[in-house]
Amino acid sequence: MPVFLGGLARRLVSDKLLEEPQAIAATHSAKSQSVPFVAHIVATGLLDERSIAIAAADEFGVPMLDIAAFDLQNCQDKLIDISLIRRHRILPLTTRANSLSLATSDPGNIAVINEIKFHTGMNIEVIVAEEEKLNAAVDEFLLRQEKSYSTIASMANADLDNIEIDSTQREELDEQLNTADETPLVRFINSLLLDAFKMGASDIHFEPYEKTYRVRFRIDGVLHEITRPPIRLTGRLASRLKVMAQIDISEKRVPQDGRIRIKLPQNHTVDLRVNTLPTLWGEKIVLRVLDSHNAPLGIDMLGLEKTQKEHYLNALQNPQGLILVTGATGSGKTATLYSGLSILNTSERNISTVEDPVEINMTGINQVSINTKAGLGFASSLRAFLRQDPDIIMVGEIRDLETAEIAIRAAQTGHLVLSTLHTLNAAATISRLVSMGIPAFNLASTVSLIIAQRLARKLCSHCKESIDIPENILIEEGFSKQQLPRLQLYRAVGCDHCREGYRGRIGFYEVVPITATLSSTIMSNSDSIQIANQIKAEGILSLRESALLKVGLGLTSLDEANRLT
Repeated sequence: MPVFLGGLARRLVSDKLLEEPQAIAATHSAKSQSVPFVAHIVATGLLDERSIAIAAADEFGVPMLDIAAFDLQNCQDKLIDISLIRRHRILPLTTRANSLSLATSDPGNIAVINEIKFHTGMNIEVIVAEEEKLNAAVDEFLLRQEKSYSTIASMANADLDNIEIDSTQREELDEQLNTADETPLVRFINSLLLDAFKMGASDIHFEPYEKTYRVRFRIDGVLHEITRPPIRLTGRLASRLKVMAQIDISEKRVPQDGRIRIKLPQNHTVDLRVNTLPTLWGEKIVLRVLDSHNAPLGIDMLGLEKTQKEHYLNALQNPQGLILVTGATGSGKTATLYSGLSILNTSERNISTVEDPVEINMTGINQVSINTKAGLGFASSLRAFLRQDPDIIMVGEIRDLETAEIAIRAAQTGHLVLSTLHTLNAAATISRLVSMGIPAFNLASTVSLIIAQRLARKLCSHCKESIDIPENILIEEGFSKQQLPRLQLYRAVGCDHCREGYRGRIGFYEVVPITATLSSTIMSNSDSIQIANQIKAEGILSLRESALLKVGLGLTSLDEANRLT
């Protein structure tokens, strides 16, 4: 059976580094032994590794690196599963935007490159390294990882042993899962949770598929794949998480909700809201991280403009009225509400909140989590609050007419009420409440302030790169001619500190006080377009204008502003 020479083998022959019969024999032998071509010719002594690396770099038009001089601490160890590094003898070096630099001795092995591209979801920039030097670097890297894993595992056991599972659940866990067999699984889950906390993840996704299983973290609003545990662990991972969350381990046909409380050192407690979902290949489980230590509480932490901050503070000082914060899920509405509550939280005031669930624990505030199974919802909690001599009430979300009516009534009878809605902007908020069935005149006289907001990713200060954009494009994007002379825009690049060019988040805000003129517009049953026009006429900063201000200050990118506004 004839053997055709591949790109590198052909190049070695053309450069007279190998005779054609040698190259053909080496190619055939490598295939029959299922080893890479480069590894085979180095192992058999046909050619020295440096000559191969130089020829490979020339043949494929990729750079060459002395891997011995590379600091292995900078390797992107979270992007590629250790088993892939060990099997393919590769190293993930650095990232830039959505590209990963990958060290390999055989850039012609397209199957490996495609596998890494699929695994990471990133573009792969190949860098050639000498075979034996790369093997030594891979071995050292793996040794460091094993030591690091041992450290993380011991940390996980020390830090996360105090998960609050009562004796009933502990007995059930021992019965359902073989404790000895599950020790590595427990360590794996514990180390994943620690990584999620350290990386500031807001959600952890455990996702089973037909032939693979993946774990993703949502960081700064974007999902990142973290690891791919063996598919055989699908059921055991689900069982472990469900028992931790005090969820029925035997029920796999319907979604279930639970909660995990984790105690870390220095009295740091993290709550995890758990939801299971039956899918085609097993139960998908999502953990929402509720860590009040990471919440940006304090009005100065929100990133409001000076006039926006003044509007919010003025509304908070009113003895009654309704303050509404609107935006999509995950846009920071709860942090905005609690920043206001932290100002109001004094010994002279009685403050009660009802949420689904309570996300931020705050001493001095009476906090209630709804329990629909027990009949405790937003509306029933509000009714109870009104019999508790309240000064200030916070409702996690106005979801229906009944809740809206009680909130309006409370705001009209001497109570300050704060709540949220899922709407795009301030004008749409009024229209949503009217469509629920609240009369416009009630809204006009009760609502005192509406805050619409988005959370954007913040540019990494270590790697952001200044860019020049033509003035006509900037004008089209919404910048004024007066802004142009002092504008300095930046783009996301990506580095070892941030991965994709962003680190942290920043808010875009539309803060609308309900003035007498705007109240008249609402009372006349105006639609959202007419209300929006009146808001604009009053000189209120729109979400888009707020976003462009943050872009102009170099805090975020124009891409982020366009994505969200």
